[in-house]
Parts: sequence; C-alpha cells; structure tokens
Amino acid sequence: MFKIETKSLLIGAAALGLGLTAQAQTTTVDIAGATAFRAAAHTSIMASFTTLEGYAHDSTAGNGGKANRATYKGVFPGIGGTTVIRVNWTGAVEGVRSIASSKATPDTFLTEAAITASGENAGKTSPTVTSKTAVMAFSDVAQSATPYKSPVLKGGPVGVIAFAPVINKGANAAITNVTANQFRRLATNGSIPEYMLTGNSSSNGAIYLMGRNDGSGSRVAFLSEIGHGAANAVKQYVVNATTSSSSLSQPILAPISANATLYPKYKLSTDFAKKAIAGNGGYDSGSEIAKWMQKPSSGNFNIISYISSGDSVTAYSSGNGGRVLALNGEKLDGIAAGAITEADRDKIRLGKYSGWNFEQLYYKSTISANAKKVYDKLVATIPANIGSSGVAFNDSFKVTRTTDGGVIAPR
Repeated sequence: MFKIETKSLLIGAAALGLGLTAQAQTTTVDIAGATAFRAAAHTSIMASFTTLEGYAHDSTAGNGGKANRATYKGVFPGIGGTTVIRVNWTGAVEGVRSIASSKATPDTFLTEAAITASGENAGKTSPTVTSKTAVMAFSDVAQSATPYKSPVLKGGPVGVIAFAPVINKGANAAITNVTANQFRRLATNGSIPEYMLTGNSSSNGAIYLMGRNDGSGSRVAFLSEIGHGAANAVKQYVVNATTSSSSLSQPILAPISANATLYPKYKLSTDFAKKAIAGNGGYDSGSEIAKWMQKPSSGNFNIISYISSGDSVTAYSSGNGGRVLALNGEKLDGIAAGAITEADRDKIRLGKYSGWNFEQLYYKSTISANAKKVYDKLVATIPANIGSSGVAFNDSFKVTRTTDGGVIAPR
C-alpha cells in the first residue's frame, strides 16, 4: 500500500518577506502487504530509483529483503524533488485491509530520519516510526479471496509467487513428498502419523502443522491450494522456545492469546475469524517459520509447513537446515538445493507444478499522480528483480488460474 505527502520548505527571499518562494518537494509513498514477496519488492524498489541516496530497515540480519519495515530515499524518474518510499510488510490480507477498509488501523513506517547515511543503514530495531494509512499493497492473493472485497481496488498481477512444502531439519529421510489430501488432514486435525509420509508402518513419530495467522496471503494460498478453504479455521502448532535454542521443543496447539516471550512472532487470527480459536493462530511471517525449520526435533516428532520459495531457501540454510518436499509428487529441485532455477520456473509457467499464486500490486483509486508513477515504475521493474520469490508474468508464462488455488489451464 502507499500514501503520498508533499512538504514545501520556504527559504531565501521568502524568509525576508520579499514574497519570493523556493520549494524543495518531497513525495512520500507508503506501501504495505505481503511478507512473502518482500525480498523481490525490496530489490525492485531500489532498482526503480534514478538515484537511491540511502535506505534504512529494521532487519538485524543486515538484509533489507528480510526486513519488516524499510524506508528508501532518492530521486525517482518522472517525479521532481525527493521521493521517499516507506514499506511495512504486515501480510497480504492485512495489506488489502489497510487500503480497502475504512476501519483499518494505520500502519507504522520508519521515518525518514532513520536514514542517517548514504547506502544501507541496517538493524533499526527500535526506530522512530510514524502511523499512516498506506495507499498501495502487495498481495499474494486476489482481493476477492480476502474478507475485504469492497471497494474494488485497482492494480493487478505483477508476477507469480511460488510456495513449497518444507519439513524441519533431521526429519526422516523417507519423507520426500506431501499431497494436498495429507495437508488437508493436517489443516483440520493439526497432526498426522509419520507413517502417512514415510509409507513405513514402523514409523511411529508425529508430524505437526506449523503455519501463518490469517492475515497472511501465504496461508490463504495454502488453504486454497489444498481445498480446505481460506475462510475456515485450522489447527496449527507453535513451539515455546527462542530462536537461539538448539532444537525444537514439543509443539503445542496454537493458543488463544499471544505471548511474545513464550511464542515469539506469534499472532492471533482475526481477519476471517472474529474471535480467537484454539489452533487457528500462526506466525506473522514465513521467515519466522523458516527459522524453526532450521532446527532438529527434540523428540519423536517433526514440523511441516507451506511457505514461499524465498523462505524455503532460508529454511534450507545452505544445506544445514530444513528440507523442501515435493507437492503432489512434483518438487522444485532448485529451491530444494538452495536457489530457484529456470527448470523450477518452467515447472510453474508450464503448469507442471501447482504451488503458486499471482502476486498482486493493488492501489487506491484516489492516489496522486506521483504515486501512480511509482506504481507504474514498480510494475515495469519487478519482472527483472523477482529473484527466488517466483516467476515473471510475461509471454513465457503459458498457464493461468481464475481463482487462488483454482484449476490451472492454458492461457
């Protein structure tokens, strides 16, 4: 989502009362939405500036592509003066809510003051923020798949985002594939016996589902893909250990209250559900789930999830983390080895692999002319900067689907 503000600085003769004005214009555009696409958005935003003077973000990993919030400043093509683009990745559904719902709480953005030098200013974990209503949003799902269907937003697909099943480090090597049917059982029950994935009756462990809260487009995409239904409640599990722990604690059913100490980055589900339901909450980003996937189990259990291809690469952690599985017998082999490949992209754009959704970039009909210039430039820049997030949506993409998780057909 994004928003625009214009500030004028009166200098020189005007200060002397001579009636002359010099103006230095700043255009600010606020964008919210999908966490799963943030790496591609980060790269595309930087590439869109004519001159990027500097940027700040709140990721202590020193990587703006993993940040929840970032602010960019520089000269933007077609816009006079200085342009500031501020982002807050809250989730695709929550991004749509932010720009479509009049009742949405404003998002918080890093202020321009966070940029203290040219280039990258990373790790702003306790920065000064400002609350604003965004005017643009990235979404892994169509607006029609969210609870916020009106007013109809402008915009549309800017790429295709890929997802993959991932199981945590050290899981039984016989587990190589998971089907939509098995995932549907996991969504309704929360766990399945390990033998359902190994095909070996002597396997006596349990597999628990870990997932996102319902403000997430990744969750909507997952529940649509497996036929569970995006609006339906699920049973998911969390672990009550810090990310510095060497192994996973015994999973517990997602609680009906958040606790930042016991369950870091855990959020309740309140977009589709109007009250807290045991098991229905989840993590606020796929990157958080990816951290848990990097750890071995402390008992006779494992965790499984469905996360973006970019987060799957993080989970894999250069071969020292979780394992990407096949979905319905088809695997993104490049992602499973640490990076998306053209062979992976062909499986998606030719319809062989079904774990994908269109990535939408929506905007309000009331945005300013300068904001629309930012939108248009991003649309043009994203295809070359989509990276491990997915596939460019161009003439080489030979298939389509009319709804999230719907039947894949030739274009």
